[in-house]
Amino acid sequence: MRNNKLHKSMLAITTLGVVLASLVGLSQTERASALVDTPWGPERKTYTWEDPAPYATFNSITNNPQLGDERNFVRVREVADGNSFVDEVTVEPGKTYEVYIYYHNNADAHEVGKTAIGIADNVKMKSSFPAKVTGGERATVTGTITAADTDPLSVWDGAYLNPTQDLYLRYIPGTATIHNGGTLNGQPIGPDYLFGDGATLGYNKFSGILPGCNEYAGFVTYQIFADAPGFDISKSVVGDNTTVNPGDIVTFKVSYKNTGTMDQANVVIRDTLPDSLQYVTGSSKLYNNNNPDGVVVNDDIVNENGMNIGNYAGGNGWADVTYQVLVKDDVKCGDVITNNVTVSTNDGNKHASLSLTVKGDCDPVPEDCTTNPNLPGCKKDCTTNPELPECQTIPDTGPVEIVLAIIIVLGLCGAGFYFWRTHKKVKAVESKVSGKSEPKSEPEKAEDKTKEKAPKKDTPKSEDKTPEQK
Repeated sequence: MRNNKLHKSMLAITTLGVVLASLVGLSQTERASALVDTPWGPERKTYTWEDPAPYATFNSITNNPQLGDERNFVRVREVADGNSFVDEVTVEPGKTYEVYIYYHNNADAHEVGKTAIGIADNVKMKSSFPAKVTGGERATVTGTITAADTDPLSVWDGAYLNPTQDLYLRYIPGTATIHNGGTLNGQPIGPDYLFGDGATLGYNKFSGILPGCNEYAGFVTYQIFADAPGFDISKSVVGDNTTVNPGDIVTFKVSYKNTGTMDQANVVIRDTLPDSLQYVTGSSKLYNNNNPDGVVVNDDIVNENGMNIGNYAGGNGWADVTYQVLVKDDVKCGDVITNNVTVSTNDGNKHASLSLTVKGDCDPVPEDCTTNPNLPGCKKDCTTNPELPECQTIPDTGPVEIVLAIIIVLGLCGAGFYFWRTHKKVKAVESKVSGKSEPKSEPEKAEDKTKEKAPKKDTPKSEDKTPEQK
């Protein structure tokens, strides 16, 4: 009897060629693995492929030849050649992932499978996945099967998603499909039901009726896409010259690029000009995917609400906006003018800035005593001018040095006096030789007067002279 049941069960598997072919994606290890740590439930009575349940119950066989433990009935994979369905995947931006949800009424096909006890009524399936996931935090995609007369009334399971960064997950329209051995094979499942209160299942039609036996088993698949918003902005000067003069006209360029996988709508650019710059009316032009040669646009870029430059597709959307500003005459040489721009999207805002330097004819900065303490009139001290006299060290003097100093001073004075007297006598002699009298000093005049008062001696008169004397 047991062997007969097994034989009939295997025949049923053979008739489900489409179901078996779809399960080839599961590796041998996965098919034979025990229940893994996924969010499954509830705890329930289990059965085997050789000894199925005597009543209607879903996904309670532990040794399904294709799936392994049916309690682990939700799997996921990256959509790529050769990838198998697994319990956990790494999710990266720009990639597509497929969810697999298996269902099987385990009632014994030959005893109660087609009786009221073995037939499941009002069978539905629903699934869920997070719309946004955080990088580094594991998220879950779930599947739940419910019925009106099974034990238990509902079973559920899940698979894990490991995002590499913050991501948005979105359902790819038209991918929810039922796969079984009946005429419903390959038919679409309404996503509003699958991701809502539940999509009704069936075999040849969506009746909600599923008899027991592997013949009526099947699965549902759908695909999700991992989206990641992202954009870059920059600000530059056309010509790359950031040195300006008063009165110059400067052309700014703001660049935007959608680097993510999601479209961005109503992108807005706003430039906050400083007082030293004045916008040139009518100078704004927009270049983008639709206008590679540029088109003149409004002046809203410097207004409070900014300029709306439209919508841009993920991955290849781009835009450049150019506009002119006047450097006002009241700027001063050496001034640095900083200009800020903001780009706003539905995925956040980013800022960029640019600085201009005013050149012109700058007067040199005069030196002062702070920068050059050696300038005339600056206070000097021994730190900056150690050669100053007052900065010199006076040598120590003792008694011997003092006596020697006095002797030297007296010697110098005597030598001076001797020199003066010698010089005086020489001049006197020179005067007598030349017939000139040297002016007499007061002592000499007094000596002459004394000589005049002395008595004269008698001298012979002229007539008394002898002839020879005459």
